[in-house]
Amino acid sequence: MYRLFSRHCHRGRILSIRPIPPTIYKPIFTRHNGTITSSSQSQTGGSTGGPGGEEDTQPWYHPRWRRALTSLIIGIKLLAFTHLIVSKVFIISQCEGPSMLPTLPTSGSVVVNNLYSRGRGVKVGDLIAAHRPDDMDVMLLKRVIGMPGDYVVIDPMAAAEGETMMVRVPEGHCWIAGDNLSHSIDSRFYGPVPLGLVMGKVVAQVAGGRRWFSTPFIKVEE
Repeated sequence: MYRLFSRHCHRGRILSIRPIPPTIYKPIFTRHNGTITSSSQSQTGGSTGGPGGEEDTQPWYHPRWRRALTSLIIGIKLLAFTHLIVSKVFIISQCEGPSMLPTLPTSGSVVVNNLYSRGRGVKVGDLIAAHRPDDMDVMLLKRVIGMPGDYVVIDPMAAAEGETMMVRVPEGHCWIAGDNLSHSIDSRFYGPVPLGLVMGKVVAQVAGGRRWFSTPFIKVEE
């Protein structure tokens, strides 16, 4: 300890310890404008990789495989979100045939709200999309005439001629019919439709005349 102290003393006064050069505190690598640069090269102005004393730089970016993986993950998320919207919220469906004249044209597109699937929130007068009970591969678009417990006329066209026959809609079913009865195959032929076959409620028409649908029926009290 004495030798270390006397080494920095001269003629009775204490000499100041030489400060450490600040260059050794600099980081080994520094980052400028998206590139990595060696501090030793920046001090000397030389280069180890380029001719003419140019600075050796390297682009600062993620590996190519990581960028491809990120793009793949984003694409999968978009597909999952689209599937969620189409299967659980809205879907645009093509409808054809004269059974819903004059409400719908013989050809056009409608928006079906899948939040009303399985008959949730469906009431008399709504337009629904459902599977045909006697042929599950066929999708139909009809108007709800009766809900569980309601009494409906089986054939309004025959009732106009004095042949009235009514039936009560069983629980868990609905009675549907087309607006153009003379050109419609509906519950008059295959009976009431189970609510489990209801795919959704038609809320708008997007082709063949853009408009929103509302229940055309009014309450008896009104």
